[in-house]
Amino acid sequence: MRFPLQLPVAVRTSQVEHEAETSNISAGGVLFYTKCELATNSTIEFTIYMPGAILGSPKDILVNCSGRVVRCTPSDDRWAVAAVIDEYRFER
Repeated sequence: MRFPLQLPVAVRTSQVEHEAETSNISAGGVLFYTKCELATNSTIEFTIYMPGAILGSPKDILVNCSGRVVRCTPSDDRWAVAAVIDEYRFER
């Protein structure tokens, strides 16, 4: 099941960090928008701040993820990036 959440996300490749915004997220993947094209099959790390209200928690939760880009397509003046989440850790 995918959840339509628009959250800020910091995406890191081996070369640079990008600002992005999620469009939707699931346990196994995420779709986000960024200003820069990301190479398909590239490894990425990304950090998402999940509002506590969404998770039923009194505090916001930081989620550190690693994954791979499976698709990157142009969308108006930005890029729609679909990524598989290979690993994630919750931090407070």
